[in-house]
Amino acid sequence: MPIHSLRLASIAAFALVVASCSGKDSSSTAAPVAPALPDHLVGLHSSDLTKGFRERGLACKDGVLERGTWHWVCDSATPLVQYRAEFYAKAPGRVEYIRAMVTQSGTAKLEVAAPLLAFVANQRYEGADPEKARAWIEANVSTPGRTDIGIANFKLSGDLSRLVLELKALG
Repeated sequence: MPIHSLRLASIAAFALVVASCSGKDSSSTAAPVAPALPDHLVGLHSSDLTKGFRERGLACKDGVLERGTWHWVCDSATPLVQYRAEFYAKAPGRVEYIRAMVTQSGTAKLEVAAPLLAFVANQRYEGADPEKARAWIEANVSTPGRTDIGIANFKLSGDLSRLVLELKALG
């Protein structure tokens, strides 16, 4: 009989140790962990950008690998207007950041900058809302700022003489 009692006591002690070490506390109400945001604009490829910039008259150079990140530059210039677009990616299908800049001499006009800005706003990535992006840009040309749309942060800075639009993955 003493061996049987000893076994029961050992099993009970083991069960108590396992229950106390399980890390599950019935009174705990931990908030669910939100999934991490992607570090790139999911669904956007570098070839989509170079093709679109070329269709708008910019000359794009081949991507250059700089410290593990690809960097593309597209530009076009006349005596009165300079267009420049740059974007960065860990791989061609993992675009992380886009910057488009329009610099104008003389009397600056929104209709000169609009096609390039609209192209960037129209990009298709996971959670994109091109209509919302275009509306935000139009509303904030004279009062630059930032906003998040889907998995991207939009930043508009400068004024019509030198307008910069940046699009960056939130992760």
